[in-house]
Amino acid sequence: MVYAVSGALAAFVSYVTEWVLCPEAVLIFVISLTLFNVFRLFRGIFLCFCSWKYRRDDNGKQLEAEYKNLTEDEKEGLKKYCHEAKSCDMASFSLQGRRRTMEDRFSCIPHDHEENRSVYVVFDGHGGEFAAEYVEEQLIRSIRKEFSQGSFQSDTDSVKQVLTSLMRTIDAQLICIARDRMDLSGSTCVLACQIQDMLTVANVGDSRAVMCTGDGRAVPMSIDHKPSDPKEQKRITEAGGFVTFNGVWRVAGVLATSRAFGDYPLKQRKFVTVEPDFFTVDLSKMDPHFIILASDGLWDVFTNEEAVNFIRGRLDEPHFGAKSLALQAYYRGSLDNITVMVVNLRRKRVLQKKHDRHIEKQCNENDKDINKSSASSPQIEGGVEDNTSSSVSCNENVLTKRHSASVSKSDKLDELLQS
Repeated sequence: MVYAVSGALAAFVSYVTEWVLCPEAVLIFVISLTLFNVFRLFRGIFLCFCSWKYRRDDNGKQLEAEYKNLTEDEKEGLKKYCHEAKSCDMASFSLQGRRRTMEDRFSCIPHDHEENRSVYVVFDGHGGEFAAEYVEEQLIRSIRKEFSQGSFQSDTDSVKQVLTSLMRTIDAQLICIARDRMDLSGSTCVLACQIQDMLTVANVGDSRAVMCTGDGRAVPMSIDHKPSDPKEQKRITEAGGFVTFNGVWRVAGVLATSRAFGDYPLKQRKFVTVEPDFFTVDLSKMDPHFIILASDGLWDVFTNEEAVNFIRGRLDEPHFGAKSLALQAYYRGSLDNITVMVVNLRRKRVLQKKHDRHIEKQCNENDKDINKSSASSPQIEGGVEDNTSSSVSCNENVLTKRHSASVSKSDKLDELLQS
C-alpha cells in the first residue's frame, strides 16, 4: 500500500515537472498573460476614444445655460440634494463615514428677506434610507405650503402647533407606506424655524442643536431622546415595553433612540413616539452668533463646547467650518454617518437689515416721485387723496409683489426638482 502511494506521488511530481513547469508551458503562460493585458489596454483606449468622439457638447452647454438662468434661491434649492450645500448664511456638509450606506439627509428653505423667515433641518435615518428621504421631501413641501397659506404666525405657540401637526401627519403617512412595503426604517429630525425675531427648534430623536451666544457660550437647543433617559424609560415601560443594554441602551433591545419617524413595529406598540420637543429663542434679546444642527455621528465624539469652539475659529472658511468639523469627527473615530449644518445667525441679521433699508429707501423714492407728479400736474378733486393713499401703501405693494415673485420661484423650483 505504501509502495503504491509513493509510486503515484512520484508519477504526479514527474508529470508536473515535465509538463506544467517546463520552459514551454511557462512561456505559453507568459505570452497569454501579456496578450490579455494588451487587449485590456486597447479596450480602454477604444472606450476613451468613443466617449470623446460622441460626447454631447450641446447638451452640456444647454444645461450650463439653464443653471446660469436660475436665481440664487433656486440654485440653493438644487444643492440641497448634494452632500454639501452653501448659501450666504448657511453651510452644510454630510459624510458617509464608516457606514456601508448613507442614511443622513439635510435640507432647508432659504431665507426669505421679504417675510424674514427660513427653515433648516437635519435627518438621521436608521434601518435604511427610505424613511429619511420620505420625511425630508414631505416635511419641506408641507412647510412651504403652510408658508404660502399663511399658517405660520410670529408667535411661538402657532409655530409649535403647526410643526407638531405636520410631523404627526407625515409620520402617519410614513407608517402606512412602510407597512405596505415591509420597510422597518426610521429617522430622527432636528429642525430650526426662524420667523421674524423668533427662533424655534423642534427635535425628534437624538440629533442635536447647539447655539453659540454672542459671548461664545454653548447653549443646547434640544434634548437627546435616548432610552436611558428616565423620562423616556418611564414612558416606554408604561406602554408595556422595556429597555435593555446592548452596546448602548435600546428600546426593546433594538432601537437606540426613543423618538423617531417610522419604525412602525415599535410605533404600533407605542414604544416609540414622534412627539417633538421645542426650544424657542428671541433673537432680538439674545443676539446669538450661530447655531449647529448635526446628527449623532458628530455628538458621539464631540461635546457641545468643543463643537462651538471649533466652529468659532473657522467661520471664515467657505463652509463656515461645517466641513472641517465633520471631517474632524471622522478622524476622531466616529462610526456613524456625519452631517453638520451651521447657520450664521449674525450674518443673517446683517443681510436682513440691509434688505429692510433698501426697501425703505425704495419706498421713499416712490413717495418723492408721486409728490413731484402731483405737484407738476393738477388732478381732479380726490386725486390728491388717491396719491396720498397710494404713497402710504407703497411698502405693502412692494412686499406683495415680491412675495408673489418668491412663491412663483418656489413653484418653478419644485417643478424643476420633480423633472
